[in-house]
Amino acid sequence: MNNFHEQAMGFVYQQVLHRLLGCFSRPERIALQLLIQRLLVAAGGVERIGNYRVMVVHEGGKECAYTLAFLRAAQLSIAGRSPETFKLRIAILRQPRMTANVMERIQTQCNELFIYEDMRVELLIVDEQSTTRLHKQTVFESLPSVMNRTQVLMSGHLTQGDARATFFYSDLLARAKLYRQACRWGARVDALIDRRPPSHLGQYVTWIQQVAEQHGHAPPGDDHESFENAVKLCSKLDDDYKEFLKLPPAYRGEFSAISGGSNDIDVINIFDCLCHEADVLSSQVLMFVEGPWNIKMLDIEEPQAAVVLVAAHLQGLRGTYQYGVEYSVGADAYLRRASLENQCNERFKGQLIKRLGASFNTPKRIRKLHGVATQYLGELHGVNNEQLGCFICSPFVNKADDLESFLQNCYPEKLQYIHEFRRVLMDPDSTSQVDIAWLESVSGLPLASLQALYHMEKTDVRTSNTLIATLCAHDPSKKPWHPVLAG
Repeated sequence: MNNFHEQAMGFVYQQVLHRLLGCFSRPERIALQLLIQRLLVAAGGVERIGNYRVMVVHEGGKECAYTLAFLRAAQLSIAGRSPETFKLRIAILRQPRMTANVMERIQTQCNELFIYEDMRVELLIVDEQSTTRLHKQTVFESLPSVMNRTQVLMSGHLTQGDARATFFYSDLLARAKLYRQACRWGARVDALIDRRPPSHLGQYVTWIQQVAEQHGHAPPGDDHESFENAVKLCSKLDDDYKEFLKLPPAYRGEFSAISGGSNDIDVINIFDCLCHEADVLSSQVLMFVEGPWNIKMLDIEEPQAAVVLVAAHLQGLRGTYQYGVEYSVGADAYLRRASLENQCNERFKGQLIKRLGASFNTPKRIRKLHGVATQYLGELHGVNNEQLGCFICSPFVNKADDLESFLQNCYPEKLQYIHEFRRVLMDPDSTSQVDIAWLESVSGLPLASLQALYHMEKTDVRTSNTLIATLCAHDPSKKPWHPVLAG
């Protein structure tokens, strides 16, 4: 890069910083100064900041965009005061919810912040096989995974459609290998940026440690505070989870330290920097990095919104399949409860949940939720409502104990074939001519997976020692749902 070009780009970066600062409110400016100070202290002073590399994971949501804007403002502010600034690594983990639409959102943010042009920023797209730089010209395509679909459906059958266990656990465990890939790419990462409440990471590390101890991966007394150790254990549990579901591991390899040395990677918590009185959803910073076209409050591809809306959707279907009530009864009950529990939560999550509860508060609007969630889960995991209803009823586990009631309530015309269904589920070598295609269609699972479910038990956190039961039992965010759908 010649001198003229460097000067020109320096001017551009100054303009980006000027625009960012113009969007910040007074509390946000104070938060930015706190963030800068924290990064300088962590690096060991301004004289060492040029050799300091931090990594942040971008999941595509508004909270991530907000965090990225702050980190970029901090990076450019330090650059304007000193000869060098910190290196910023942005890791985009290629998981099912990283759709083409979400990637377009991230690319818009990177364009607005002039990230592609800045050699001090490493923008990476990470999957289990490779880690590559993301360029402005990169065309991203969603890659639906057959294994992911099978994993979701089998988890649903084992937990009777518990939303968190069905959609979150496998996602969480699979992230470990992606974290490793992102940290080990290129030069050593010194620190990870964490934007959650300070207690959150500690709770999750302890959770994984407890599960790993119970499944023979961690002797009691191991380092509970080590993030690197938690990543290692997650990686092992991910392999266990796939083995438990009779699935091949997506990637298997020897664990190597993500820090590249004897020291654990630092975790810099910036929750208090970003936690202030401003309404994140209405922040001018978001308007800058995303553009007005994306200020949609009911976007189901927003990660935090998806968690709530998918859970509400499952409760609506549960009402229909298990309790014989309208979809709207279950969905409305869930949203009301979620809004009530977050009444005093002024964080981004609380703001979003309360707004969702207020937005889907009539039968007509809940019908809209039904359509939006159906399309989302169909595109993301390749599953339909019939298959979701099937795993809510969970007719194949426990040696198909509930198959009769499932057929009687939902598919009475198939009840005459129940003995043939049981025979083909029990015996892999059965030559029965029963309609196997219907079984595979209504469940969304291949016959081999249905036969595996036949010999498994429903998850009972009180009596079972299976991996999924252990995850449920120790989950710090688990709030058992006791639906009141009739009465």
